[in-house]
Amino acid sequence: MLITFIVTAAVLAGIYLVINVFKKKAVGPDYDFKTGAQKSILIFAHMLSVVSFSVIASEAVICLLWENKLALWGLFGVFLLCAILALVLICGLYFTYEAIRGDEVYVHRFFKIKKIKISDIRRIENIGLITFFCDKNNKCLFLVDSITLGLAEFVRRIGEKKSDEPSGESQAEALAEEEAVLAEMGRRYRESYNRRKKKFIIAFSVVGTAVLSALLLIFFFLEASTGFIAIMGLLGALALAVNIFSMLSGMKKELGLNDVSLGNKHKFENKKVKGASKYKFKRITAVCISGMFLGIVLLLPLLLISGEKQDYDDFTQITGKLEYYREHTGRNSYIALGFYDMETEYRLSSIYLNEFDYSFFVEVKKGDTVTVLIDNDKDREFSLRGIDRKRWNHFYYLAADGNEYFTYNDYVISRERNDRIGFIISMVGIAIFAASSVALVSAYFVCKKNEKAEDIVICK
Repeated sequence: MLITFIVTAAVLAGIYLVINVFKKKAVGPDYDFKTGAQKSILIFAHMLSVVSFSVIASEAVICLLWENKLALWGLFGVFLLCAILALVLICGLYFTYEAIRGDEVYVHRFFKIKKIKISDIRRIENIGLITFFCDKNNKCLFLVDSITLGLAEFVRRIGEKKSDEPSGESQAEALAEEEAVLAEMGRRYRESYNRRKKKFIIAFSVVGTAVLSALLLIFFFLEASTGFIAIMGLLGALALAVNIFSMLSGMKKELGLNDVSLGNKHKFENKKVKGASKYKFKRITAVCISGMFLGIVLLLPLLLISGEKQDYDDFTQITGKLEYYREHTGRNSYIALGFYDMETEYRLSSIYLNEFDYSFFVEVKKGDTVTVLIDNDKDREFSLRGIDRKRWNHFYYLAADGNEYFTYNDYVISRERNDRIGFIISMVGIAIFAASSVALVSAYFVCKKNEKAEDIVICK
């Protein structure tokens, strides 16, 4: 583990250094103008890289002090992926740009360069976050993200240099052709309604049932009550049904649009339309990032999983006359005891209540002698109406008049169950994070590949 952390941090830092050195030493031709990356995005990429390297490197020290190897490997996986994504982003920001020299445009995409005559650029259109550069046949020559630094100046310089501007008549013809294409797309979309409806119902039902079943199975392993699982199952089934009917209603309602509007609304579902891959990738990115964030949140219990159980001899025994007991229910449930002549209230926290013998409330009365075991933690402060004590601490054993109501074995069983629950939740988080990460990376390459086949430009 130690060697893995050190080698990984060194390799990532080495790649980071090589990228920056190559960027500085790579001398290209003298351009008249060149676009660049937004400084804020570049700073973010560098910060993400440095933070990821630092965390992985620091784990080489932490692993000597922290025995929870599973948590260390989980952090390692998360920040290794962040480091890789940051390095890819830095490469894209450094080596992806557009430039002008003379009467040519140089389109740099990572380590590939495409040369285009400025005279071949007949139309420049901005659609959302993408700016298209098209030829006389309305074919997209290249496209640029609208957040690219210097894009406005780049477009202005092309406008000054290019010749043979398209006439108003050719513009009208191009718009007419676009509407004809959109109308055809709209007709095909309308005709496919029954097929899409059937496909949607099957897909949504299968995926929804699988997710709901997985969720109920997790609740089962988390030892939730049968009633709770049944209620969650019914609510989940109801939610699926409501979603299906509402989405089907929306699909039917949109058929009231004319063919052109319907085609324009769903134009990016046609893989041949310019920008379809980027549109699809952005939607996938939003879902995957949400999944990655959820995965990271679910990983938090891994950091809270208790270490080794305390030995019975490590506890301190306290015996006193019972003044009161109470059970607090709600989000943070616990059972509290107060003793005469003691300023501290002692509590049994919620993770131990399943093993607690509730006959204590019936058999033990005010004034009886009660024994508890506590650890060496300092007392915590609290304030509660009706309770004169201001400090509290945990107890891990309870006995009165020779009867044990919470034993050391109960304590061990409770801790093991709590660790198991945290482990299951964390494994679900790792699975969600890994699946979202793989899906995001795969989608990037698939969308990049599909982008090459896009040849229909819709600027409407």
